[in-house]
Amino acid sequence: MKLFALSLLFASAFAAIAVAADSDPVLHPKGHRLPFSHQGPFVTTADGGVLCIDAQNALHSSDEGKTWKTTALFRDPKKYNVSNERALLRTREGIVIAAWMNGAERGAPKGWHWGEPSAKWQDFVLPTYVCRSLDDGKTWEEPIKLNTPWCGCIHSLIETSKGRLVLVGQEIIPEWRHATVMFVSDDKGRTWQRSNVLDYGIGSHDHAGSIEGSVIERKNGSLYLLLRTESGYLWEAISNDSGSRWEGLMPSNIKSVTCCPQMARLSDGRIALLWNAPPRHQSANGTSRAELSLAFSSDDGASWTKPVIVAANYAGGGRVSYPYLYERKPGELWITTMQGGLRMAVNIADLDKGEIPIHQPPAAVAPKPGGIIMFGDSTTAARPGAVEKVYAMRVGEKLQSIGSSLTVHNAGIGGNTTASARARLAKDVLAYKPRVVVIQFGINDAAVDVWKMPPATESRVGLDDYEANLRFIVAELRKIKAKPVLMTSNPVRWTSRLREMYGKTPYDPDAADGFDKPVLSRYRDVMRTLANELKVPLVDANEAFMSHDPDKLLLDGMHPNDAGHALEADLLLPVIREQLR
Repeated sequence: MKLFALSLLFASAFAAIAVAADSDPVLHPKGHRLPFSHQGPFVTTADGGVLCIDAQNALHSSDEGKTWKTTALFRDPKKYNVSNERALLRTREGIVIAAWMNGAERGAPKGWHWGEPSAKWQDFVLPTYVCRSLDDGKTWEEPIKLNTPWCGCIHSLIETSKGRLVLVGQEIIPEWRHATVMFVSDDKGRTWQRSNVLDYGIGSHDHAGSIEGSVIERKNGSLYLLLRTESGYLWEAISNDSGSRWEGLMPSNIKSVTCCPQMARLSDGRIALLWNAPPRHQSANGTSRAELSLAFSSDDGASWTKPVIVAANYAGGGRVSYPYLYERKPGELWITTMQGGLRMAVNIADLDKGEIPIHQPPAAVAPKPGGIIMFGDSTTAARPGAVEKVYAMRVGEKLQSIGSSLTVHNAGIGGNTTASARARLAKDVLAYKPRVVVIQFGINDAAVDVWKMPPATESRVGLDDYEANLRFIVAELRKIKAKPVLMTSNPVRWTSRLREMYGKTPYDPDAADGFDKPVLSRYRDVMRTLANELKVPLVDANEAFMSHDPDKLLLDGMHPNDAGHALEADLLLPVIREQLR
């Protein structure tokens, strides 16, 4: 299904992030694994040790991370819970500043409803705090709240040459996206002031905007900021007054997927940049976080060296992202990530002594005759980087677990209607003489492309043609003695992006089922009626999703997430086994 390019929406900054089944990243040949699981950021304490924080504690190591001593961050731990995305700084005077979002105060409408008429942007609360330690993390002052609105990420905090602290923050704005706002302190973190807001004016979902920035001070005293966007590039901005006002928001020349950068000034004077560039084997991919790139600049960000891939995870859904960079000693980098579990050290001098090979995706294997084929659109197709295991893979694993030798082939293609499925039926399905074929089409057939100019007024495939195409597919399968199984489309629920594109007649943007009920529900009814008439087994995915909370089963309002695919696999398995008897 390819109604439009959907962004991945996440209901919470604290939601568990699905990673690859094999979540152990591949390291640069000269990198080695750190002896701990703690995530950065890190700072160096007066005794030469290492300090970091977690949700409730400060952690100190004096033996290069082999062992850690823990002290509490808060007098009342029930009031605070530090986010995974956080910043840490030790000033030149030895004051440690931690910045984070407070999960204990997280508030959002039940069911999320970002950008929907029933919600107010002020209903989304995820406050930004800082706290200080004057004794290298042994004790901590009471946290200070800087901002109340929902903040999706904090990970960059610096001290300028003049002693000012500059924290890169962000907040939800009335346009239903995030924008960047900076906080500055001239008294070592006791009090803070806000900057102007940086908004590049694009997007309306919960990870849209110019966000997740990283800041560095240039040698001339100006500040340089790099921001995540959905444009395919990091955007940049400059401050000439130590962070109070920012200007010149524009695209940089650094290609990037939709994830955050991290900059750091090294002891040799260069700037290091960690970020997720499009993977080398998929240069047009704007979302994959499979490769973590490292580059250096000797001219304060005007130009960068050729990126080095320091870590990668090419398994389905693999990520190595939200990085933290810490120079443990001159030339030795500790690199950790919030997503993907990367914990590595590497010497800068060794980066040109080998490389991670460019990934070669395994060649598609033609399905064996007599197997099972899942025939559908993008709700069937694999979704690398977004869904770890779609239902085709899950059904195959379940069959193997009970001793079956039958293979399961995924013949889902994004954007397909029953018309395009009919055209490729012989080549993609019949040629392999399958025993069972699961057929799931409907969302693209029913779609009325009201976003086009001029707007469409009819579905892509009319109801009569939809029925005729299904009849044809079933009849052709039966000619080769394959057993068809029909599966209805899953429900579709509004997101801000879907509403922006499809929120007009014949759809009802104010009703929870306003995408389904006006059009798509009639296509499901046709499939149900046809299954009954032709005596074809029916798996009613829509009914099953609706018996749960569909919002929790959908990735982006339209495509099933891992939980949704797991549900569909559970529905399919007994039906398929019955057809195999």
